[in-house]
Amino acid sequence: MTINIMNEYIEITKKQISTYLKLVFEDKYDENINNIYIEKYINSRYYNFFSDSESTTIRTIILNELKKTQEYAISNNFYNKEIIEKIHVFFCYVLYFDDVVYCKDIRTKIVKIAKLRKRILNKEDDLFEQNLYNEMIEANENKEKLLSKFDTKEFFLKITNYKQKNNIYRVNLKYNFKFPMEYSEMAINKVFNTGITSEDKLTIEYYLIVVQVIKDIIRQNFKKQYIVEFAASLLIKSKKIKSILNCIDNSAIQDKISLKIRYEDFLQNKEPVYDLMREGYRFCVILDDSFEINYKNMENLKMFKYVILDKELQNYNEIMQLNNEINNEIIEI
Repeated sequence: MTINIMNEYIEITKKQISTYLKLVFEDKYDENINNIYIEKYINSRYYNFFSDSESTTIRTIILNELKKTQEYAISNNFYNKEIIEKIHVFFCYVLYFDDVVYCKDIRTKIVKIAKLRKRILNKEDDLFEQNLYNEMIEANENKEKLLSKFDTKEFFLKITNYKQKNNIYRVNLKYNFKFPMEYSEMAINKVFNTGITSEDKLTIEYYLIVVQVIKDIIRQNFKKQYIVEFAASLLIKSKKIKSILNCIDNSAIQDKISLKIRYEDFLQNKEPVYDLMREGYRFCVILDDSFEINYKNMENLKMFKYVILDKELQNYNEIMQLNNEINNEIIEI
């Protein structure tokens, strides 16, 4: 089974937050209440569930949601009102540890946390600041190690934007190693892009694009969309497709990645494609001559996040004209 990088990254972040709060509260640590805050934070920070405006910063969204969480927790656990309010005060400093708010020197924030801890919790010890610093640095280093684990000199992604489309990018996996001169470029590309090789290389492509998406999220860019390769031959290989797609089996990733499939392949594999859609995977369909032009079929294209249409396709003009009424997201190439 492949590695789900996003899930692992989030688990490191959850552990980092829990470690921070345990160090702050010690015997007063309340796991149930802390988990409520952590879940809301993760949903705001990484899944961007609560964004209601493009102009609203992720910092503002998180702080607003944490305030709502405090109110919700108090309404359901009024006898714990005091500890819930105290957790909220300290939880807001998570934004500095998790790259939401830039901090030149994290030690300055830890000094403030220590002072708050003494004033609010009446807790003070000589090792607290150094222990907290060590734990937060170690967690951030673990995040960086996780992402760098998938760096490779042999392969890289070529990411190019589609013309006249903002924040929609075409992704191609490229190799960076040399073959003997006896092999023609055409022969190499044929081997690389057909058969079992075309399936197996998807794991590399998906690992690399997931790392890119995570870096986008860290930089608080939730707009970028990537259209990646997909092998229709996997649709009849239940175990293999499950293993490969495990790389992107996370809603934060699925929201930003579309699997590319030809319309002809979709017609031959409707049910497995529908099953994958129900599991949260998104598809971008490439129209070909197998597409029968009528209003119903055009309307059905709405199930795909994007539709790629070659301007050289025989029925290009008819499709574009009919789409004026239906308004599918068509990418012209």
